[in-house]
Amino acid sequence: MGVRDIFGFYTVKDNPPVQTDCLIVLSYAVRKSEPTQPTKAAIRLARYWWRRFPSAFVIMSTGDNQRLGIPNSAIMARFGRKVGIPAVKIIEESKSRNTVENLRFSRDLASARGLRHVTLIMYDLHTRRALAVARKSGWSGLTWVSATGSGGPAFGLKYFQTYSRLTIFIYEITAFIYNIFRREV
Repeated sequence: MGVRDIFGFYTVKDNPPVQTDCLIVLSYAVRKSEPTQPTKAAIRLARYWWRRFPSAFVIMSTGDNQRLGIPNSAIMARFGRKVGIPAVKIIEESKSRNTVENLRFSRDLASARGLRHVTLIMYDLHTRRALAVARKSGWSGLTWVSATGSGGPAFGLKYFQTYSRLTIFIYEITAFIYNIFRREV
C-alpha cells in the first residue's frame, strides 16, 4: 500500500494549470538553514511547473513563523535557486505567519504585479485546508498541485508537527477544525 493510499481519503485531487503566470509555494516549515522535506517537495514541484511555464513568477510564501530570525521565504528562495529556479523569477512573501496570511499576502503580491493566473503549490496533506481557506476568502478559478513526500523534523515548535506524515496529518486535521471555529474555512 503506497503513501497516497493510506491518506488518500483526506488528500485532494490536483487541478493542474493549463496556463499560469504565478506559482505560489506555501511553506510547510523549515529547519534553521534549509526547508523540511515537505517544503522541499513543494519547491521541487514548483520548479517542474516553472519549467513548463518559464514566464511565471514563483512566490515563496511564509514569514518568520518559527522565530528563526529569518523568514521561511528566504530559506525557500535559496533552495529554489539551488534547484534551478532563476532568482529573477522568485518573489519572497515574508510577512505571513499562517495559511490565512500566506494566501492573503501572496495574493496581494500577485495582484500588485498584474499576475492573474495563480497556481497554488503545497504539501498534499495541507491542500484540503489551504483550498478551503482560499475559497472562503473569495479566490475563484484556482489551479493547484500537491507535493507528496516524507515528513521530517523542523525547528522549534514545529519539530513534532512535521516529524512524519502521521504527525502532519494529525496537525492538519486539528488546524482545519481550528480554522472552522475561526470562520476561516
